Amino acid sequence: MSTVPSNASRLDPSLQQIIRKYITLKEDEIKDANCNLQTVLLDKMQNEMKEKDETFKALYKQPHYVGSYYENLRVRHPTEFDINLELQLPIRESDIEIETEGTEPGFAKIRVGKNFLTHSSAIVIRKIESWVKDHYLCRNSVIQWLQGVVDKVLGSTEWPQNMTVKRNMSGPAVTLNIQRNAEEFSVDLVPVFTFGTSRLPPEPLYQVNSSLLQPIKTYLKWCVVPKSPRQDSASRDQWRMSFYMYEKELINDRNNMKPVLKLIKLLRDCQKWDGLSSYYIKTVFLWEQKEQSANFWMNSLGYVFVHMLGRLESYLQKGTIPFFWDERSNLIGHLNEEYKKNMRDRVTRLKRKLEWAISSSDENNIPSVMDLLYPVSLSVTGEPSPQAGGLQQAVPSDWTTPMAGAWIITGVAMVAGGLAALFRNRNNN
Repeated sequence: MSTVPSNASRLDPSLQQIIRKYITLKEDEIKDANCNLQTVLLDKMQNEMKEKDETFKALYKQPHYVGSYYENLRVRHPTEFDINLELQLPIRESDIEIETEGTEPGFAKIRVGKNFLTHSSAIVIRKIESWVKDHYLCRNSVIQWLQGVVDKVLGSTEWPQNMTVKRNMSGPAVTLNIQRNAEEFSVDLVPVFTFGTSRLPPEPLYQVNSSLLQPIKTYLKWCVVPKSPRQDSASRDQWRMSFYMYEKELINDRNNMKPVLKLIKLLRDCQKWDGLSSYYIKTVFLWEQKEQSANFWMNSLGYVFVHMLGRLESYLQKGTIPFFWDERSNLIGHLNEEYKKNMRDRVTRLKRKLEWAISSSDENNIPSVMDLLYPVSLSVTGEPSPQAGGLQQAVPSDWTTPMAGAWIITGVAMVAGGLAALFRNRNNN
């Protein structure tokens, strides 16, 4: 990896223009997102699901808005929302064991006993017992249960005349496909079981217990998601471990980290590197914040951009992006070698062109090279311009919802915090 040119800040005006033009969310988009989420989730789904199912009412605690929309990392029109439904088992904490031995890296088994809390009803106990096989919580049973709850709600709920809501299944999520007037959007509802710092998984997830996280608030939770491991999709009792609350803290208040992360994601979209999911890109930044001091992210936008492009190049050269919480897991291990090589070579060529433009005395070279990186001019239909070429390998991800082919390049501002607060208030009433 070459060193970053000292005058990389020459890229700043062009990068700032791209951010303003393609990554800054319009106020009306924020308003629409608020309205859509409130209508479907706050005003309808939450209360109806509790009324229709006693187990959901007993286990459900609150929603967690997750993914790039909530983290202010989205670089396209906000039409996809990810919401974790926090569930807590009414079982004494001492009767729940988190096991990682014999699981795929990044996954855990949840061993549960029968020491239910005294307030648990017989209906709730029977339902939870139906999810347990050989003492372990089975993810498919939980997903099927949530699907049934959603179906009962959709079968009896009257929606506004200008809105239709249909249910679909997508990996660990129950997906609501919503059409409101001429607008379409989707909401992924994912059942998750949450745990506090007293129930952190055992090693080798050493990062959780490292000094890196000491400044992070101890009340943050982690969770298990009903996602099957790629290497053992037939297993019923392995759950993917998720530390999104910790990740959100690690990337917050890092000056130019988020702007550059979004620029790399937009570059991915423009170059059609479909196999490089948003979570893989975020993981590159998680590893880098571990290596760098906080002052590093205060460097110029251009400097951080070129540096992180080089870090991506390095990971592709090695053929691995380790999962931040368990580096035994290679997030891009499922991509074929030729695809990774072609993507790496493309990153290398683009980086060299950037370095050449930075060192050139011709002021026109930088805009020309930026046009090569970001050929984002859109047609009326919203499809990318013909000049935007790249690699295509449509592969699902074990770590994020698969990228759809959406090419409306905009950005996002975080609005879910207020929604989550409203949701919690209603839930407590």
